[in-house]
Amino acid sequence: MNRKEFLKQVPLFTSVSVKDRANISKNIIERKYPKGSFLFFENEEGNSLYIVVSGLIKIYKSDQTGRIKTLAYLKEGDFFGEMAMLDEQKRSASASVLEESIVLILNRSDFQREILNNPIIALRLMQALSSRLRSADKQIEDLTFRNLPGRVASALIDLSKKHGEKTPEGVRISLKLTHQELAEMIGTAREVVTSIINDFRKANSITIDQKHITITNFQELKSWIT
Repeated sequence: MNRKEFLKQVPLFTSVSVKDRANISKNIIERKYPKGSFLFFENEEGNSLYIVVSGLIKIYKSDQTGRIKTLAYLKEGDFFGEMAMLDEQKRSASASVLEESIVLILNRSDFQREILNNPIIALRLMQALSSRLRSADKQIEDLTFRNLPGRVASALIDLSKKHGEKTPEGVRISLKLTHQELAEMIGTAREVVTSIINDFRKANSITIDQKHITITNFQELKSWIT
């Protein structure tokens, strides 16, 4: 893999000069992680930024009883791990590998040096953090003001924006999500999600094929968000 060319596609480094991208690529470590492995756990020390080259990574929080709250699914070009790296605090969430993944790793000192040399990286980082803050605000809004069908509908629409593929039938979510995984996204039980998904199917809002959900009627699906 040509790291310099790949970094050009990563929003964080898109506007960086060819020379600087070459310097960054020299300091990057490339690693392959098998499905089912973990990159780090919540409350661990963290001093690295991770960039997904290929595969699928899940970012999540868990409690002492084993309950999970999924925060994000990350794919090619996405980065994560920046919070602990920037504020030198412990990891705020865990990262697990859902599909065999290749990840680039940049340590704190190298990344901080690049930020000082390239203010545009700091700007891109702030834009990404702002986007994630808005996403967190929306999750709080859904948890506070939406009923469960509304929360499931909202989650599916959000997934379609980041992981959607247009098909003749509608927008197909590329992730293969089980009802349990959807439940972990919105903070409820699997049985509840199963019932709601069945209601969406009966209303012709969605179809499901081999765990792939296709939104066939956005207007109908949005009508559940109250």
